[in-house]
Formats: sequence, C-alpha cells, structure tokens
Amino acid sequence: MKILHTSDWHLGVSFEGISREEDHQFFINWLIDTLKEQQIDILIIAGDVFDQPQPSAEAQKIYYQFLFQVSEKTKVKKVIVLGGNHDSPTRLDAPSELLKLLDVFIIGGLNANANLLSRYLCPIYNLNNEVELVIAVVPYIHEYKLGVRTSFQTEKEIQNNFKQKITEFYFNLAEEAEVLAKDAPIMATGHLACVGCENDDAPLEVHMVGTLGGLPNDIFDPRFSYVALGHIHRAYHVENSNAYYSGSPIPLSIKESKTARYVQIVTFQSENNKKPLIQKVEVPVLRNIIEIKGNLEEISTILKNLSWQTAKPPLLAIQISVNTYIPGIDLEIRKNLNHLFFQNTPIIAYIRQIPILNNDSKNVYTEVVSLKDLTTEQVFIKMCESQNQVVDNDLLKAFRSLLNEENI
Repeated sequence: MKILHTSDWHLGVSFEGISREEDHQFFINWLIDTLKEQQIDILIIAGDVFDQPQPSAEAQKIYYQFLFQVSEKTKVKKVIVLGGNHDSPTRLDAPSELLKLLDVFIIGGLNANANLLSRYLCPIYNLNNEVELVIAVVPYIHEYKLGVRTSFQTEKEIQNNFKQKITEFYFNLAEEAEVLAKDAPIMATGHLACVGCENDDAPLEVHMVGTLGGLPNDIFDPRFSYVALGHIHRAYHVENSNAYYSGSPIPLSIKESKTARYVQIVTFQSENNKKPLIQKVEVPVLRNIIEIKGNLEEISTILKNLSWQTAKPPLLAIQISVNTYIPGIDLEIRKNLNHLFFQNTPIIAYIRQIPILNNDSKNVYTEVVSLKDLTTEQVFIKMCESQNQVVDNDLLKAFRSLLNEENI
C-alpha cells in the first residue's frame, strides 16, 4: 500500500497581490500524474487546503475539480482531507457526505464531543473487505477545544496542560485504532507546530498562546507507524518519532523559494509489516520568488545576468539602497526589464527604496512595516506603545487569553 502525504496548499494565496493560481494548477497537474505513475492508494492533505477561512470561488473550484480528477483519472482508494488553522472547519465539513461518493474522507475540525473517537478513524479495506490500515485523522486543534485555558496560568502551566491533553487525545485514538485494525498498521495525522520548527517556517503561530513553541515529539503514540503533519512549510522528520512534515508544495515566500518542495510517499510492504518505507519526492516548481538587494548599479547588473531553471520566470522582490528617494525609478526598472527579456519577462512583486544610514547622522530611520506583515500580538503591542501604555507580561497574558477565547 502506498500513501502520498502533502499539506499546506494555501489555495487562493497571493504574493504581494500576485495570484498563485497558475502555480497551484501546475502542481495539481503534476500531482495527478504522480498519483497515477506511482500507483498511490491513499492521498493525505494534512491541512491548510485554503489560505483563508472564506476562500474565493476560484480557489474552491481548483479544490473540487482536483478531487473529481483524482476519482476519474487515478486508482486512489481514499483521499483524506483535514482542516488546518487557515481553513474553516465547517466549510470543509459541509460537503463531506456528498464527497464520500468520491471516496473523500474529511475532518474539518474537532467536534464538540471530542470523546466520540470513531469519527476520526478512517479504516482502509482490501479486496477481501479486511482492514489493512487505519488512519486517525486529526485536524488542527485549538487548545481551547481541549479544555486548556490560559487565564491566570503561567506559560509553563499552559504548556504542560496542553501537552497532557493532546498526548491523551493521540493515545486514546491509538487505542481505538488498534482495536479496529487488529494486526494491521495504524497511522495518524496532525496540523501543529512540533519540535524542530523555526519561527518563519509557517505564516502564522498555530497556537495563540504565543510562547508555547514547538510541541514535544512524545505527544505522538509510538504505535502510529507514520504521522502525517501539516502547518510547517518545510519538509523534515521530527526527530525520535514517526512524525514527518511534507512542507508546502509551492514556494509561498522568499525563504521557501530557497529550498526544494516535496511530497512524501509512504509504502507499507505488507499488512503485517508496520514499519513503512518513506521517500521524499521533489515537486517541480513553476516559478520561484527571488529577492534582489543592492544599490542601483548592482541591481542593474543582477537583472542583466538574471536566469532561471523553472518553466516560468520568477517573481522579483527588489530592494534598492539609496541616499535619497529617487522618483520614477520603478517605471525605469520595469521598462528595462521588459527590454531585456521581452515576452518572457519576470514579474516584479515590489520595488522598495531603502535609505542608506549615515553613521554620523543623528536621524534614525525606521522602516515602515506593512500591517499585513505583523501578527495580531505585534499590532496590539504597537497600539499600546502609541498610547504610552507599558506592555508587561501580565498584560500580554491577558491579551493572549482573549485571543484564545475568540479564535476557536
């Protein structure tokens, strides 16, 4: 049996206002071909299918057309979709009964009754109607849903409480899955931040308590042969565990364009062999996002020598170091770029002029940061500072507690 693990598609996302729809379609076409060529039995999409809780019609169209294509063009037995922190649980769950006709199993979010564990178990049957694999489908779980409260508790107490609750949840699922599986292997999924992640490995903090950091690797019951994780946009193995991140399949940021994109193929040789083979498969990229920095002369030289290996020219994020603001430079750079590359011109995402600071100057330059680049907590801190309000740990804890109760 072969399982393909992918996550964090973020359908509907844009970079500086530039749609990534074409990039997603390029990936999906490749994925359909890969599902056929590799004879994949199970496809897992481990959360953040969409970039927004209320995705655009175009993003939803890509999603539903893809599920239809999997049913029509491949031999995939089951598609498993779980909600991420960017997804609306109810929106994902709404068509779940209908999508069962396409062998799609969806868990958008944690139910009000978290003890009804059978809802999260997806058994896979062979031709003799025997269970050959059971997958515990765990979506993004806000700590509030597990009964974790952050009011009047220290960060250590919150962390310990959350770890205990989510460890119990995975343990209870493993118990139920083993009964259903008998001697067959069991797997699990998750959408969370685990040890080994870095601050900019995902666009948003997945747990709103703010300072939990990555969850420890021992939250996953060792009986799970493989845990397919989402949320972190980099592919890596969570050390000393059976948990893996596949990462995002298209580069969504400048940093992500600097590393290869992957999906993971998990192969069980037989029903009684519970240790699978794991293979990272590199995903071809339609185009990258390239950051270019320097003075005007340096940038001009870089653009003249610009080349790429992808099917489409890259998106360019240009930062020019200047002594004083140069009016009209944006238009000049765009004209020169069109002249250099004619019909195959890279797309400029933005051109920003960054003043060169003079060490002898008493003026301190503060770069203006876009509101969309700030987290909710950073916006709160800036508002407090504008009102001369001292931001201490007690105030931040109270604010994070409010976020917990609002974002469930």
